[in-house]
Amino acid sequence: MVDDSKYAMPQSGIGAAELIYEMVTESGIPRMMAVFSDIDEVEDVGPVRSARDQFVQFMLPLNAIYVHIGTSIYANDMLNFYHYQDIDGLYLGNSSFAFNSERATKYAHEHCWYTEDGLIEEGMDKTGISINGNLYPAFNFADYREEPVTLDNGFDAQEIEFCFSDYADTEFNYNAEKNRYYKEIYGSKQIDADTDKQLSFTNVLLLHTDIGLYPDGFCTSFDLSSGEGFYFYGGKFIPVKWVKGQPEDPLQIFDFDNKPIELNV
Repeated sequence: MVDDSKYAMPQSGIGAAELIYEMVTESGIPRMMAVFSDIDEVEDVGPVRSARDQFVQFMLPLNAIYVHIGTSIYANDMLNFYHYQDIDGLYLGNSSFAFNSERATKYAHEHCWYTEDGLIEEGMDKTGISINGNLYPAFNFADYREEPVTLDNGFDAQEIEFCFSDYADTEFNYNAEKNRYYKEIYGSKQIDADTDKQLSFTNVLLLHTDIGLYPDGFCTSFDLSSGEGFYFYGGKFIPVKWVKGQPEDPLQIFDFDNKPIELNV
């Protein structure tokens, strides 16, 4: 889990993630969940923040090691219900996370905790988590050995602009030479401090759903049964439908003819 507030920029290590889920949380502030298929690629990632159940519901079907510091009561209840062992800095502290004291001279302390592969492995040893286990694909990927799938019948999408909330507006700009969408947030380029490079993606999925509040009147509640959205690739986009369901169910993406969408790797 990675801090994505205005006061946490720039983040570190997010450019090495294969996949990033970004969703709104309390007060309209977005948060990120960076997903890595290889633990050795996790280098100085952060600032690490607390768990939310909407992210847990996308983490569970991946069979991933969930790394965070603290949790909402709803995320905690969900992890307990599924007996899912996680790496939580609230309990593991410095054995799995490192405090950046130099950054703390300019940032609030909650924006200064980081982790990396060795620290996560130490936390795994303490909690008994095994590195061995099945890797489940996040999407229906096209065969990388064949020609990429193109959105020939799609609509042009050189720029994508949308708002998570009044707090956070986001933009993606397509670079045809690189065949990637480059991300901005809060009116500025989103930079990985480790590489000083702008965050960029081959595939972008913008998925809509109903978002409310739990009975506590504070934590965000997501309807993750089904909905609609858009798939962006190669400077074009198509409208899509998505289906999920139970927390352990995988996310599925379809076109409006109910045919599964193939995403390029």
